[in-house]
Amino acid sequence: MFYEILVKPFRKAPARAMLLTGLTIVLIVVIMAVFAPWIAPYDPVQRTHDRFAPPSWKHLMGTNKLGYDMFSRIVYGSRVILEVVFIAAIISSSIGIPLGLISGYYGGKADKTLSIIMDSIYAFPSLILAITVAAILGPSPVNTALSISVVYIPTYFRMVRGKVIALKGTPLIEALQSLGLKTKTILLKHITPNIAPTILVVFSLSVADAILTEAGLSFLGLSVVPPTPDWGYDLRVGKTFLTGGYWWLVFFPGFMVIILAIGFALIGEALSERFNISREV
Repeated sequence: MFYEILVKPFRKAPARAMLLTGLTIVLIVVIMAVFAPWIAPYDPVQRTHDRFAPPSWKHLMGTNKLGYDMFSRIVYGSRVILEVVFIAAIISSSIGIPLGLISGYYGGKADKTLSIIMDSIYAFPSLILAITVAAILGPSPVNTALSISVVYIPTYFRMVRGKVIALKGTPLIEALQSLGLKTKTILLKHITPNIAPTILVVFSLSVADAILTEAGLSFLGLSVVPPTPDWGYDLRVGKTFLTGGYWWLVFFPGFMVIILAIGFALIGEALSERFNISREV
């Protein structure tokens, strides 16, 4: 059933391989997050007697300077990063998509005003904008999600607005308008289903980028409060000891950040190839 619904429509082998690989990566991390208490052998903030222990059967990913088991912190850290990026994606899409629909469909002064605002936000480098907002709000996962959501609202807005403008001039929409259908009905039942593939692609790629942004904020100390397990925070702590030969303190958190971002990026690329919208995203 899973294969028939999600994988079989991707007829090209490269797209199918990207989708399967991306889904596998994301599914593994989601399982880690959901079943963290049963997977992690130690409490992620409980000190053990082994400080700076290298990877072994006792500590699969070694321990840090305080004796925290790195594997347990990686497992529990998946909860933080998934929570932050999904909340951020939901907030940004919930604001950006409706604004894009309204702006693209109605046009006029409202469209010009919203476009200027969104273009102004979009002009800022995403990480710098997120750092600015996070610094104002203070470190916490919820504040980090809000900071990241501000960055991606213009992305949803611009993509949806462009699609709506293109669809608004088609014979189908013009016919529906001439029949006197309500604007709400046209937007929800006829325009939104046509832009759904674009929204899925933007969602996947924005989540991939948000993972890197969240890790960057955590690395700068703007996301979680120590000693909360977080991949970006552990990277920040581990870099101090990298020259001492404690490579595992940086390698495993960094690897997880990269592999999870790649997972969502592969899903987004597969979807964009499936719906022939790769050039637009």
